Amino acid sequence: MIRLPNSGELQRRIRLRLWADYPNATFAVDQKVDHGIERWAKVEPVYGLANRAGMQTGEMPTHLFWVRYAPGTRPEDLTANHVIEWNGHRYRVMDALNALDAQRFTRISAKDLGAIAQ
Repeated sequence: MIRLPNSGELQRRIRLRLWADYPNATFAVDQKVDHGIERWAKVEPVYGLANRAGMQTGEMPTHLFWVRYAPGTRPEDLTANHVIEWNGHRYRVMDALNALDAQRFTRISAKDLGAIAQ
């Protein structure tokens, strides 16, 4: 069963950004991300069975991010075109859900894409 986080557990500052790829004149792709929004979050690495269950599709979430349910962080606002930046890494949003259908917290499953190039 899902346990909702306490307010005191939202201790990490993350940035949610919209990511888009655009073709350029040299037939390559330019990546652009918007300014995004900052939110306080609880960050949990994904272990064990959740990782093994994802092996069938080849897409495995590496982290869960819990944020307050609000405009910009509601599950219907988040798509696979969104990324999360936290702790020098970028994470691609895989899915998001309204935890316990309570409209208090959104749980975001994300995959680590690696360190952010400076």
